[in-house]
Amino acid sequence: MTHPDPVPTPDPGLCRRCRHLRVVQSAKGSTFFLCRRSAEDPRFRRYPPIPVLRCGGFEPAGEGA
Repeated sequence: MTHPDPVPTPDPGLCRRCRHLRVVQSAKGSTFFLCRRSAEDPRFRRYPPIPVLRCGGFEPAGEGA
């Protein structure tokens, strides 16, 4: 599953191109960057501090699982 481009500000760094990103917008207009990999692997933070510059779980969006 891919996400719309461009990703809203603030820039999440590496997450912008990761297949595990889910952009979450609150009712008040805040933007959060959810790492869906965190649901299966506790090594990954649900909402990592951004910008993410390095990540062992990074997989480019649009490539096979």
